[in-house]
Amino acid sequence: MSVSLTMHQKVISMLESYEIKQGDIVKYTAKKKIIAAGADFNIFDAQGNKVALVDQKVLNMVKTFDISIHGQKCGTIKKKFPAITKDMNYDARGWKLDGDALGMSFKFTDAQKKVYATVKKKVLAIGDTYEITVTNPEDELLVVALTVILDEAFHSKRS
Repeated sequence: MSVSLTMHQKVISMLESYEIKQGDIVKYTAKKKIIAAGADFNIFDAQGNKVALVDQKVLNMVKTFDISIHGQKCGTIKKKFPAITKDMNYDARGWKLDGDALGMSFKFTDAQKKVYATVKKKVLAIGDTYEITVTNPEDELLVVALTVILDEAFHSKRS
Protein backbone atom coordinates (compact mmCIF):
# COMPACT_ATOMS: atom_id res chain seq x y z
CA MET A 1 0.00 0.00 0.00
CA SER A 2 1.63 3.26 -1.12
CA VAL A 3 1.50 6.58 0.71
CA SER A 4 0.79 9.91 -1.03
CA LEU A 5 2.08 13.14 0.50
CA THR A 6 2.42 16.77 -0.52
CA MET A 7 5.41 18.84 0.61
CA HIS A 8 4.90 22.60 0.38
CA GLN A 9 7.51 25.24 1.11
CA LYS A 10 6.20 28.03 3.32
CA VAL A 11 6.80 31.28 1.48
CA ILE A 12 6.21 33.72 4.32
CA SER A 13 8.49 32.51 7.08
CA MET A 14 11.53 33.81 8.95
CA LEU A 15 13.42 30.62 8.16
CA GLU A 16 12.98 28.18 5.33
CA SER A 17 10.36 25.59 6.26
CA TYR A 18 8.04 23.00 4.73
CA GLU A 19 4.71 21.41 5.60
CA ILE A 20 4.25 17.80 4.61
CA LYS A 21 0.60 16.76 4.39
CA GLN A 22 -1.36 13.61 3.73
CA GLY A 23 -4.54 15.01 2.26
CA ASP A 24 -5.46 17.98 4.47
CA ILE A 25 -3.62 16.69 7.56
CA VAL A 26 -0.13 17.99 8.41
CA LYS A 27 2.01 14.91 9.18
CA TYR A 28 5.44 16.59 9.35
CA THR A 29 7.06 20.00 9.42
CA ALA A 30 10.65 20.58 8.30
CA LYS A 31 12.36 23.69 9.64
CA LYS A 32 15.79 25.03 8.80
CA LYS A 33 18.05 25.37 11.81
CA ILE A 34 18.70 28.95 12.94
CA ILE A 35 22.45 28.50 13.31
CA ALA A 36 23.93 26.13 10.75
CA ALA A 37 26.79 26.18 8.28
CA GLY A 38 24.77 24.44 5.58
CA ALA A 39 21.20 23.46 4.82
CA ASP A 40 20.43 21.75 8.13
CA PHE A 41 16.80 20.89 8.85
CA ASN A 42 14.93 19.41 11.78
CA ILE A 43 11.84 17.41 10.87
CA PHE A 44 8.99 17.25 13.39
CA ASP A 45 5.90 15.03 13.53
CA ALA A 46 2.36 16.40 13.97
CA GLN A 47 2.79 16.49 17.77
CA GLY A 48 5.97 18.61 17.52
CA ASN A 49 8.41 15.79 18.31
CA LYS A 50 11.74 15.93 16.45
CA VAL A 51 11.80 12.75 14.36
CA ALA A 52 14.56 13.39 11.81
CA LEU A 53 17.56 15.56 11.01
CA VAL A 54 19.11 16.57 7.69
CA ASP A 55 22.71 17.77 8.16
CA GLN A 56 24.58 19.24 5.19
CA LYS A 57 28.36 18.87 5.19
CA VAL A 58 29.92 22.02 3.77
CA LEU A 59 33.61 21.14 3.92
CA ASN A 60 33.82 19.49 0.53
CA MET A 61 32.85 20.42 -3.01
CA VAL A 62 30.32 17.59 -3.38
CA LYS A 63 26.96 18.40 -1.81
CA THR A 64 26.73 15.86 1.00
CA PHE A 65 23.84 15.43 3.44
CA ASP A 66 23.67 13.09 6.45
CA ILE A 67 20.24 11.83 7.52
CA SER A 68 19.26 10.76 11.04
CA ILE A 69 15.87 9.32 11.93
CA HIS A 70 14.78 8.98 15.56
CA GLY A 71 18.34 9.87 16.64
CA GLN A 72 20.02 7.16 14.53
CA LYS A 73 22.18 8.03 11.54
CA CYS A 74 20.64 6.22 8.61
CA GLY A 75 22.82 7.23 5.70
CA THR A 76 24.34 9.89 3.51
CA ILE A 77 23.21 11.23 0.16
CA LYS A 78 25.59 12.92 -2.26
CA LYS A 79 24.90 15.08 -5.28
CA LYS A 80 26.90 13.95 -8.29
CA PHE A 81 28.92 16.18 -10.56
CA PRO A 82 28.67 17.84 -13.00
CA ALA A 83 26.18 20.29 -11.53
CA ILE A 84 23.79 19.84 -14.46
CA THR A 85 23.03 16.22 -13.58
CA LYS A 86 19.88 15.53 -11.61
CA ASP A 87 21.20 12.34 -9.98
CA MET A 88 22.14 11.59 -6.37
CA ASN A 89 23.11 8.42 -4.50
CA TYR A 90 21.79 7.35 -1.09
CA ASP A 91 24.44 5.03 0.33
CA ALA A 92 22.57 3.26 3.13
CA ARG A 93 20.04 1.54 0.88
CA GLY A 94 21.88 1.55 -2.41
CA TRP A 95 19.18 3.83 -3.77
CA LYS A 96 19.77 6.18 -6.65
CA LEU A 97 17.80 9.34 -7.27
CA ASP A 98 17.13 9.71 -10.99
CA GLY A 99 15.83 13.08 -12.10
CA ASP A 100 14.69 14.48 -15.39
CA ALA A 101 16.75 17.20 -17.09
CA LEU A 102 14.63 20.03 -15.66
CA GLY A 103 14.62 18.70 -12.09
CA MET A 104 10.84 18.41 -12.01
CA SER A 105 10.35 14.64 -11.73
CA PHE A 106 12.42 12.21 -9.67
CA LYS A 107 12.35 8.56 -8.66
CA PHE A 108 14.27 6.62 -6.04
CA THR A 109 15.34 3.23 -7.41
CA ASP A 110 17.73 0.43 -6.51
CA ALA A 111 20.29 -1.30 -8.77
CA GLN A 112 17.52 -3.50 -10.24
CA LYS A 113 15.50 -0.33 -11.07
CA LYS A 114 12.81 -1.14 -8.48
CA VAL A 115 11.02 2.14 -7.65
CA TYR A 116 10.72 3.00 -3.93
CA ALA A 117 9.38 6.52 -4.29
CA THR A 118 8.52 9.17 -6.85
CA VAL A 119 8.67 12.93 -6.36
CA LYS A 120 7.14 15.43 -8.78
CA LYS A 121 7.54 19.18 -8.49
CA LYS A 122 4.38 21.15 -9.20
CA VAL A 123 4.83 23.80 -11.85
CA LEU A 124 2.12 26.28 -10.90
CA ALA A 125 2.57 26.70 -7.16
CA ILE A 126 3.60 29.49 -4.81
CA GLY A 127 6.74 28.14 -3.18
CA ASP A 128 8.28 24.80 -4.07
CA THR A 129 5.62 22.09 -3.89
CA TYR A 130 6.14 18.36 -4.41
CA GLU A 131 3.80 15.40 -4.83
CA ILE A 132 5.44 12.39 -3.14
CA THR A 133 4.46 8.74 -3.54
CA VAL A 134 6.18 6.19 -1.27
CA THR A 135 5.68 2.51 -2.14
CA ASN A 136 6.43 1.24 1.40
CA PRO A 137 4.87 3.21 4.32
CA GLU A 138 7.90 2.31 6.48
CA ASP A 139 10.04 4.49 4.17
CA GLU A 140 7.78 7.55 4.50
CA LEU A 141 9.92 9.64 6.89
CA LEU A 142 13.13 8.76 5.03
CA VAL A 143 11.59 9.88 1.72
CA VAL A 144 10.39 13.12 3.35
CA ALA A 145 13.99 13.82 4.46
CA LEU A 146 15.29 12.94 0.99
CA THR A 147 12.74 15.31 -0.60
CA VAL A 148 13.90 18.18 1.62
CA ILE A 149 17.45 17.43 0.41
CA LEU A 150 16.27 17.23 -3.19
CA ASP A 151 14.75 20.71 -2.93
CA GLU A 152 17.90 22.11 -1.32
CA ALA A 153 20.20 20.47 -3.88
CA PHE A 154 18.28 21.33 -7.04
CA HIS A 155 15.85 24.18 -6.37
CA SER A 156 17.36 26.32 -3.62
CA LYS A 157 18.62 29.77 -4.58
CA ARG A 158 21.84 28.80 -2.74
CA SER A 159 22.52 25.81 -5.07
